Amino acid sequence: MLSFGKTGSVAVAAMSYLAQVHGKRAATAVEIAGVRGYSAAHVSKVLTQLSVAGLVEGRRGPRGGYRLAREPGSISLGEIIGQFEQHRNRILCPFGKGWCGNREPCPLHEEMVALQEHNQGTLRGMTLDAFTEEEG
Repeated sequence: MLSFGKTGSVAVAAMSYLAQVHGKRAATAVEIAGVRGYSAAHVSKVLTQLSVAGLVEGRRGPRGGYRLAREPGSISLGEIIGQFEQHRNRILCPFGKGWCGNREPCPLHEEMVALQEHNQGTLRGMTLDAFTEEEG
């Protein structure tokens, strides 16, 4: 299982729900939070950031809510998570801070880099199509 932080998890949960209702209607942050089991405040904050990033569109009012800004197949999980997890792109050296990059690479360096690149590639290849009714 790929791991990422709580905010990245909330973002994927919110976007996957929006993919499920895509083309039918908008969804509010409160609705998404209730269905996915997160706090409405956290979902709202994440959706605001996703809106700034151009991944969702939000509208206020009685018929308001959030919608995907693009088709589900054109939005990857890597793009979503990347809005919140840039700091995780660093390789954590098992020898501690200041080893890799300052001295010879540690014995696990190449394997850690390959694992990170594999995980990022996997996330880039996974799109929100996986959450649409037509796809599954």
